[in-house]
Amino acid sequence: MGFFALLLVLAADGPADTLGRKMLPVYLKEVEAYSLAVESAPKKPLELNKEPVFEWSNPIRNGGQQGVVFVWLHDGRPAALSCIFSAPAPQFPDGRRITHESHALDPEKLVVTRDAWNQWKPEAGLDRAEIADAGTPADAPGARLVQMRKIAQEFTGHATDRDRKQWSLRLLPAPLYRYPAAMIGVVDGAVFALVSEAGTDPEVLLVIEARDEGGKKKWEYACGRFSDWELRVQRRDKEVFSSVPGEENPFHHDPKHLYRTYADKIVATDGRLLARIRQSDQRVYGEIVPVEEKSPPARPQEDRR
Repeated sequence: MGFFALLLVLAADGPADTLGRKMLPVYLKEVEAYSLAVESAPKKPLELNKEPVFEWSNPIRNGGQQGVVFVWLHDGRPAALSCIFSAPAPQFPDGRRITHESHALDPEKLVVTRDAWNQWKPEAGLDRAEIADAGTPADAPGARLVQMRKIAQEFTGHATDRDRKQWSLRLLPAPLYRYPAAMIGVVDGAVFALVSEAGTDPEVLLVIEARDEGGKKKWEYACGRFSDWELRVQRRDKEVFSSVPGEENPFHHDPKHLYRTYADKIVATDGRLLARIRQSDQRVYGEIVPVEEKSPPARPQEDRR
């Protein structure tokens, strides 16, 4: 069942003023402000799937977070995931602090444009690694999905928050997005997520793909951070991915800017803009600029990150 179809069912069975239902139009408007393309075809916008692929909540962070995940497609293959989420804004009793969180998935570098202060500028594509001991991808799509799920179950991990408390990561049983008929050499693929025990917020993205190179099929994978906490991921008890905050890997982006997160604005639940938030190297948590005040000038395009 599609996300919007699910909302119609919920509307018939429950109250019409749930937070997710109220905020969905706001989230969609936010993600529609982006335009993505690959570096080899910068004038050809990638397709945004306007139906969110996942809705999540985290009741313990920042007074309770709630958001949705969107996918951008390149010839049927996920090129990026963008999460738009919100939490209470203490400065505004009726306000929700809107945060953007994105990760590039395409092997090619993405060109991202957005007319706003806060910017996401990936500097490379996402590399895959072969899973040499995973066997040969099956011929039937259903059998390949079983294989992908089995491979994904071999990945475990944990997150460490800023107070050095560890949170176990668990695999969501269903992929966020499956693409069994993508082009450009991919026979099949799926994007899975590892979430923390604190809620259902995706913390690590796990891409698993069956590829055909010269008639030889093989499995490949890639991990991507989707959190501002320290992350460590193992496959069969061997560490295969880590993201440890530091000078070269600050909480709001990774060294190649494949990952990016920033608080962007504060809105009322009806979508009314209350304030904008500008992130800078001096104020990584953002400078709040109420809408009634004169907005400071945006930085030049080449400096926005």
